Amino acid sequence: MIDRRRKPTMPSPSKLNELFKGNALQFEQGTGFHGGPSAKRKGYRLALWSWLASLIDALILVSASCVFMLMFSLIVKSSIGGILQGFSHEQHRWIFFAEVYALSSWFYMITVRGIMGSTIGEWACDLRLGQPHERLQSGLYILRVILRSSLILLTGVITLPLLSLIFGKDIPGLCSGLRLFSLK
Repeated sequence: MIDRRRKPTMPSPSKLNELFKGNALQFEQGTGFHGGPSAKRKGYRLALWSWLASLIDALILVSASCVFMLMFSLIVKSSIGGILQGFSHEQHRWIFFAEVYALSSWFYMITVRGIMGSTIGEWACDLRLGQPHERLQSGLYILRVILRSSLILLTGVITLPLLSLIFGKDIPGLCSGLRLFSLK
C-alpha cells in the first residue's frame, strides 16, 4: 500500500512574521525558548545552594551510618565480635559513630562525585563539581575530588563552607582547583 499523505512542511520565518505582523511575536530561525528570565547562581547564592546540598547529603549519610552501626552491632554480637567488645561502652559508641560518619561521608563524597560529577544533594540542587572537560581527565579529576573532600573534612566540615558563604566565593574550589558550578 502506498502512503500518499503529504509531509508537513514548516512555513518560512518570513511568512510567520507576516502573519503575526501586528503582534510583538518574532519567529526567527535558530532561536528558541530558553526558559525565561533567571538569575545566575554565583557567589552568595551558590554558597547557600551548596549548604542545602550539604544538608541533603548529611541526611543521606546519617541514614547510611545508622545502617553501618546496625551491621556492626550484629557483628559484635556474633562470635567474631568478641574481639571488638571494647567498643560497647556508652562513651565509645558516640565517638565510634562520629568516626564511621566521617569516614563514610569522605568515601561517599569521593565515590559519588567521581562517578556522577556531583553528590545526590548537589544533583538535586543542580550543582556540579567541575566542568565536563575536567571530568574527562579522570585521573586528575579524582585527585582533585579527593583533595577537595579531604580539605572540607579536615577543617571540620563547617569552616570552609562558612568562609565560602562569608566571602561569596568557593573557597574549597580555590584551594583544590576544582570549583562548584551551578547548572542554572
